[in-house]
Amino acid sequence: MNLIILGAPGSGKGTQADLLAGKFGLAHLSSGALLRHEAESGTPKGKLIADLLVSGRLLPFETVIEVLEPALKKAKEGFVLDGTPRDLRQTEYLGYFFDENKIRLDKVIYLDIPVDEGIKRIIKRAEIEHRSDDNYESVKKRMEIYQAETIPVIDYYRKRGVLLKVDGRPDIQTIFKDIVNRLTVA
Repeated sequence: MNLIILGAPGSGKGTQADLLAGKFGLAHLSSGALLRHEAESGTPKGKLIADLLVSGRLLPFETVIEVLEPALKKAKEGFVLDGTPRDLRQTEYLGYFFDENKIRLDKVIYLDIPVDEGIKRIIKRAEIEHRSDDNYESVKKRMEIYQAETIPVIDYYRKRGVLLKVDGRPDIQTIFKDIVNRLTVA
């Protein structure tokens, strides 16, 4: 099974992707985690990535793909992709990449939450995890980018009949059970 999980920053994409990966034996491919790992490497590319992450700006898609493509190719048992695509160009590229590599996309899970809920969650996460990319200005910028660029991606997948819209407001286990029930029925 190959899944993409979308939602506003703070919607719980990473948490649900971890749970789904465990439940179905899938690789959890978090573009954010892969990029943060690269940012911590201390290489020139890692330093550039670190600066961009702290600023809240989206990284060039070419940089994201450099770390993501090898991981997608290795995920022979299936994957949950978290954090990509973020705009229509990325969506179209992923479609091309999937076609070229004979990867079938089964579902796109959209965790729907109000923007203010996402901001509250991220600020709380920042206090717990001490993530430098989770400061208020960065979060505000990421929300603006999400509204402008990622909402059209959700419409794109809806029109293709692969979107699974899930209420992202309840507790973690309730959301997870909802997703699993809907994936196993589909």
